[in-house]
Amino acid sequence: MKHPLQIIGLHPGSLDAPKDGAALISTADILSGGKRLLANFPEFKGKKIPFASPLKDYARTLEKQLQKGKKVVLLADGDPLLFGIAASLIPLLGEQNVTITPAPSAVQIGAARLGMSWKNFEIVSLHGRDDYSPLFGAMQCKKDCAVYTDSINTPQVISKRLVDKGIDNYSMAVMAQLETPDEVVAQGSPESFLNFDCTDLNIVILTAENKEHSTPLFGRTDESFIKEKGLITKFPVRAAGIALLDLRGGQTVWDLGAGCGSVAIEASFIGEGARFFAVEKDPRRVGMIKENVRNLRAWTVEVVRGEMPQALQNLPDPDRIFMGGGIGRDDSVIRKAAKRLVPGGRLVVHAILMGSIQRTRDLFEELGWAWQSMQIQASTSDKLAGDIRYKAHNPVTILWADKPEG
Repeated sequence: MKHPLQIIGLHPGSLDAPKDGAALISTADILSGGKRLLANFPEFKGKKIPFASPLKDYARTLEKQLQKGKKVVLLADGDPLLFGIAASLIPLLGEQNVTITPAPSAVQIGAARLGMSWKNFEIVSLHGRDDYSPLFGAMQCKKDCAVYTDSINTPQVISKRLVDKGIDNYSMAVMAQLETPDEVVAQGSPESFLNFDCTDLNIVILTAENKEHSTPLFGRTDESFIKEKGLITKFPVRAAGIALLDLRGGQTVWDLGAGCGSVAIEASFIGEGARFFAVEKDPRRVGMIKENVRNLRAWTVEVVRGEMPQALQNLPDPDRIFMGGGIGRDDSVIRKAAKRLVPGGRLVVHAILMGSIQRTRDLFEELGWAWQSMQIQASTSDKLAGDIRYKAHNPVTILWADKPEG
């Protein structure tokens, strides 16, 4: 191509172009971008091409103009590579055919308003998205977060999601119309924004409190959890089961028959960017899971109350499934779970009863899944008669298998 595509970031709010960018715009044959950005250049005499979905078709439209030798400028907001269009277009057009001129991002300007360093921010975009798990995961790790919003995920909606989750260790700042005469900077607790209203051009910054109190990554004691007496996947077996789940970032994980939620909660601190669904039918135990989620700040764990397999119907297909108390007296639950597991996913089962062990083995054999098992019987120290004894836990059989690809 004779000329590369010039992607120019405009200053947030004022929509001024950087000095070099202004020169490129003045000599361009074609100006493209969102309608709001194009409207900022009424004096431009060349052709204007508004952004249009799908992205591949839009990229082809720009590419045809470039192949004709046209000078094409694409307008973006702030830094085009920070949740902007540049990262999506470069793979389609080739990096050798794209040149980027960035402006300061809304994150940089917002952090400056608060006198904060933004280099360690977790930057999350909720623009056109309904999955809050990346945000909850960052907050679970007590990271400061900058959130790009949209007309649906407004500061008011975000604050309600935080309050509903019980997140109480963050302060919230909303900055709207940055770098304009109508600029608004508001700060407070998430609750204080439940009735807040502002324009769609805004950014939210969430600041963690008490960062010095580190959260354990793994290895919580059984006493860390509110539970019915003795009804918990105990620490030694829990550690083995979570290890066998082979968690990866961004996965969807089901904990079926979750009890007090110990497996889902513990695993959520090592499954970065993953979503965890703790499914439990008993209302009292559901309450315990919710309380444990709040106490341990396991914000990526979603509690699902209901009978299985019906309760699984509206959940996203899982990459990993843990079954502790959820096998039941027949194979209906594990069969349904196995069907929903994505190809290449893993199912891990903890079983105490021989019937549960046999049903799991029979299903794996029927499905043709290569499976493995181990039995764990741990003993932990316990005070007795002024001395120490080892108190034995019930032996637990762990069975696991990967669903074949394709």
